[in-house]
Amino acid sequence: MINRNSNIDTQSLAIRLAKFASITKTSGELSYPDFLISVLLEIPFFSKRPNLVQEFEISEDEWKRRIVIAFAPGEGQACITLTGHYDVVDTSNYGALEPLAFDPDTLLKKMLQILSAKESLSPSEISLKKDLESGFFIPGRGILDMKSGLAVAITVISRFLGDPGRIGNIIFLAVPDEEGSSVGMKAAKKILSDFISSHQLQMKGIINLDAAVDQGDGGEGKAVFLGSVSKVLPFALFVGKPAHAGAPFDGFNPVLAASLFMREIECNSDCFGTRTSFPGEEPPPPTILYSRDMRTHYDVTMPFDIFCAVNILTFEKKPEKIFENFKLLVQETLNNAISLFYERKSVFSRKKNEHIAMQKFSSKVVDFSELVNKAEYVAPGILDRLRKAAEKNNPEDPVLQTAKIVHELLSFAQIEGPCAIVGFAPPFYAKAELGLKRDQDFLILLKDEIAQFNREYQESIKLRPFFPGISDMSILAPSIESHSIEYIKKQSAVIQKDLDKYLDNFIKAPVINIGPWGREYHQWGERVNRYYAFNVLPDLVFRICQRILIQLK
Repeated sequence: MINRNSNIDTQSLAIRLAKFASITKTSGELSYPDFLISVLLEIPFFSKRPNLVQEFEISEDEWKRRIVIAFAPGEGQACITLTGHYDVVDTSNYGALEPLAFDPDTLLKKMLQILSAKESLSPSEISLKKDLESGFFIPGRGILDMKSGLAVAITVISRFLGDPGRIGNIIFLAVPDEEGSSVGMKAAKKILSDFISSHQLQMKGIINLDAAVDQGDGGEGKAVFLGSVSKVLPFALFVGKPAHAGAPFDGFNPVLAASLFMREIECNSDCFGTRTSFPGEEPPPPTILYSRDMRTHYDVTMPFDIFCAVNILTFEKKPEKIFENFKLLVQETLNNAISLFYERKSVFSRKKNEHIAMQKFSSKVVDFSELVNKAEYVAPGILDRLRKAAEKNNPEDPVLQTAKIVHELLSFAQIEGPCAIVGFAPPFYAKAELGLKRDQDFLILLKDEIAQFNREYQESIKLRPFFPGISDMSILAPSIESHSIEYIKKQSAVIQKDLDKYLDNFIKAPVINIGPWGREYHQWGERVNRYYAFNVLPDLVFRICQRILIQLK
């Protein structure tokens, strides 16, 4: 229970919120709003005014998930929104500890028991054991991502409501599905806009409380993030020339091209020009999220095509430029693969001391839009038919839908390998950033408050230009132009259903992220730094809210 005087033990609240399992697309996520509302109604102000805590069902969501809004009113029209997601990823990677994944206290004891009994520990296990023994970290699924952030928001609102002379208003917004497709925040954007209008409020800022990862002492995690990276998922379908495995030089195996491509890309921060102009700040490097042979059964013939999808995070590059660089790299690796194939064919020929006829291969990289034009010329309407079939057969996997559509289009387009088809797969996330002119006063105030806070608390909280992972900030404050959206559509086998919503500018307010820090979220060693999350962060967020509401009213 929350105390009558509105003082909240933020750590106890975070553990309580984490104990309620709310894995994305499970019954726990569906029922979490009921639990969250009951917690909010323990705040004395809300218990007397339960109408200020509301839920909104997401009408277009087949799961009928809900958004929770709590409104803490004060004097004037100025308003701040504190927001976060209440869903968490699954717990399968906890193994034997999975039954304890949502019980932080018990999990901590059991983890230490297991780690202490092991004769040999991996580097990550050594770090985990050291952190847990220090007493500075609490483990558990969702404790970092992001139940601690929600606990901080509730703490701040409770403290705000405890002041009878409070100036301004605070909205608490909790959404589902951030770990999925951000269905919650996409719907909440319009709901929040309508709520602001109906209460005649002036939104001065939105604070997302998502967690940051820091493998050190918190120097990078203790931060206020002024934006969020963009995510694109370009694909390459490498097409070969099938031959029997007993005569591999009669054809061309696309695995060779795909493997060179993946070797060049994986964790290579230089290959797409995604490096930033901010010293010491880099988005995570690209990584392969999807790689598969498109066959459905065993065959002694070499595969016809290999599909690869690459996760690319960027803060400064537009989708068009990323795609241009991506296409060039695909062309380069395809050329290198063919050259290597010729070289190995020559070596084999010399070993056998006999001439092996050389097929001269061309290497062409084809945009998805060009592939569609060729296929539609032969079979008008084929793309629409393939899209419907792919969605029916694989409704939960738009990337697999993409792979199958492109694979099927090849037979209609009459394109022969070796070649590669390139395009985009869902999901796309726009970058988020502050407006240089619109948000200038907000940024000046924010910098000053953080400097004062650091002096008074002897902290080293820093301003960082962007949150290095995808987040709901991209939904709230997207920075994307309509021609970029159209470009993505043109090169997409599967059109992201809500892509145009990035152009809906319902809320014109600065959006920042201030959250806890910890390690290994989404892993079995997920843990939050308790001191910063529960002793420092509530004061920091409260002070920033107060400063904005009073000085920007």
